[in-house]
Amino acid sequence: MRGMKFFATRLVLVVFVLDICNSAGLAQGPAKPMAPPRDSTMEVAAKHNLDVARWYLVKRKAYEGARDRLQEIIDTYPEFSRIDEVVFLMGEAQLKLKKDDKAVEYYNKLLKEYPESEFAKKARERLDEMKVATDKK
Repeated sequence: MRGMKFFATRLVLVVFVLDICNSAGLAQGPAKPMAPPRDSTMEVAAKHNLDVARWYLVKRKAYEGARDRLQEIIDTYPEFSRIDEVVFLMGEAQLKLKKDDKAVEYYNKLLKEYPESEFAKKARERLDEMKVATDKK
């Protein structure tokens, strides 16, 4: 029965380690409030529009079409999980359409409302580039 004793010893060790981890407070901090559940149909529709807008912006260079798709997401799906990307891409579309004031507006909106966004750094870079371009004029 050496096998059972070995198994039992290992099981006790695993339970002991798990108990220590749970009681040692290894959590990352206080729990964050859970976000309200998102409507999966809305997420799918908004993601489709985002994909199309991205394609218009990058592949087709159809900046007005991209702007229209992004505006539809902003108007129709304000709770979209990737709205920060939508706002950033709206700034990009406005910049490509030579509407610098609108682009600045969207980049600033991103920085104000979504400062932790993965697009915040790029928005700051764009604003800095635009400032330099304005200074040269």
